[in-house]
Amino acid sequence: MRIWTTALGLGAALVLAACGSDNGSPAEPQDTSVSLCVASDCGELLTLAAVPDAENLLFTPDGRLFVSGGTNVFEVVRDGDTSVALTALSATDCNFTGLALRGRTLYASCGSAELYAAELTATPNLVPIYSYENTAFPNGMATGADGSIYVIEGPLTGNGSLPSPKIVRLRFDPSDPLQVVEQTTWLASGLQFPNGLVRRGELLYFTDSALLPVELGAVRSVPILPDGSAGAVQTVATFTSLLDDLTTVAEGLLVTEYLSGRLVLLDAAGLEISATDVGGLSFPSSVIVGQPPMFQPDELLITEKGVLGDTASAVGNRLSLLRPTDR
Repeated sequence: MRIWTTALGLGAALVLAACGSDNGSPAEPQDTSVSLCVASDCGELLTLAAVPDAENLLFTPDGRLFVSGGTNVFEVVRDGDTSVALTALSATDCNFTGLALRGRTLYASCGSAELYAAELTATPNLVPIYSYENTAFPNGMATGADGSIYVIEGPLTGNGSLPSPKIVRLRFDPSDPLQVVEQTTWLASGLQFPNGLVRRGELLYFTDSALLPVELGAVRSVPILPDGSAGAVQTVATFTSLLDDLTTVAEGLLVTEYLSGRLVLLDAAGLEISATDVGGLSFPSSVIVGQPPMFQPDELLITEKGVLGDTASAVGNRLSLLRPTDR
């Protein structure tokens, strides 16, 4: 069985308005050696749960799954073949975006320019721990090998004005994971309207957007140099659709095309290997490879955000599962 939704068309006013997320991860995403089905003719798309303004996904090393959205961050627990149960982690209704993990602490950025955190107990409780400095809309997040958290500002500010595109770096008290001791602007050049962020080794990859009508989206990379500073930004791939998030896989990178409603698998050189059909997803905002015990490594978890500002309709607002049909 194939179940595919149809993405609604967007006007030019939304071209630069995808409010996406990074693929937050434990120190870095885990690549998979399993062949992935990233095409509409080999996969079955199932809706697992409703998630308002679904944004970002994070697996812990032991397989716990968290999803952020416009109203909360939820822990996801599978309770059937095609369904999951969600538990809210925050008492605050906040436009949550990026997720990251340091040890046993989960971090979540908020559109109000606050950083939330929770110890990963059996019942985590997200609370605000830090107010970002000179950062209007913290979004994509990735954890560095040294425990720093890198955070993208963009592509929106939440108040209708343009953001100041940059990547900031947060450093923490070694003895207190809830204490930010330093925020610095790590990278402020070579970005236009950045969004998603992910790390592989000492390279950070991020999605970017442009005002040019031909090449709306791009995946770029920037190395973390031995002294901790940022190297030169390189363009890995360009697209004619607005991008949102990305994650690393064995083949290379898996990217969500927000505007065209598809997933794209890239090889290490940035060339397209395969993709799902245009309009097959309702404005996908993030994707992550399945992890046991709840999911298999040939399955993909996808957040379908839908139309910006709409948190209740059947267009997006959900967590979906793409699994091979030949299982």
